[in-house]
Amino acid sequence: MTGNRYLSGAFTPVTEEITAYDLPVTGRLPAHLNGRYLRNGPNPLGIEDAATHLWTLGAGMVHGVRIRDGRAEWYRNRWVRSTAVADRLGEPRRGTPVDELMDISPNVQVVGLAGRTFALIEGGIRPYELTYDLDTIGPCALGATPQGYSANAHSLFDPRTRELHSLAFRYGSDQVQHIVMDESGVVLRATAIEVPGNPYMHDFALTDRHVLLFDSPVVFSAAHLPTGIPFVWDGNRPARVGVMPRAGGAVRWFEVAGGAHTQRLRRRQ
Repeated sequence: MTGNRYLSGAFTPVTEEITAYDLPVTGRLPAHLNGRYLRNGPNPLGIEDAATHLWTLGAGMVHGVRIRDGRAEWYRNRWVRSTAVADRLGEPRRGTPVDELMDISPNVQVVGLAGRTFALIEGGIRPYELTYDLDTIGPCALGATPQGYSANAHSLFDPRTRELHSLAFRYGSDQVQHIVMDESGVVLRATAIEVPGNPYMHDFALTDRHVLLFDSPVVFSAAHLPTGIPFVWDGNRPARVGVMPRAGGAVRWFEVAGGAHTQRLRRRQ
């Protein structure tokens, strides 16, 4: 036993990739459900130091179940093959990363758009495209803008407008971008938002008319990059909620009680 909670229980790393067909079902799957149920999360490909291992730094592993006609047709799990993951597995590299220093296996979200599948992460790291069966195609430019931003994890698809919204930040930048793509993946607009002090803007929310932004005392710290968690708490920085029109425009900021917002809940207009 290492005493590291991220290596046991629900956090125990998956050590192999599996493909299984005609899965047993307990109870009943609604016959009208047709599609894939996917999730992405960090899963280390080997542990270098069990005592210091951090769960969030594992390579991305996407899990999926294919559901159709009341059946669970298949389950499969696949590591997202960044350059480092492909090398570790002894496989050919998939595509060419824009920046090898920022080529990290996306481990936060998986989204579908225009019949394609994408694994996403944060901080200016490029998404990776996957096949329908979750094999890696390579790094891609989903949501890419001329300023070097691209779709971030926690992107939101609006079924009413058929748009994919993403709040993209880059480590060390005093600016984030609200990027809006149409249902084919074409960038419709990107709104730059000034947020001095490099806050960790992990998530955002949408209403019918507005984008909700969460600015907190958790800020980027280059000095903490070697720890794997490049953030610190700035006690002098207020927590704020920003309200911006979905079409872009001025942000109205409202200070709130000190704290860090990490995940959205329900939101109403």
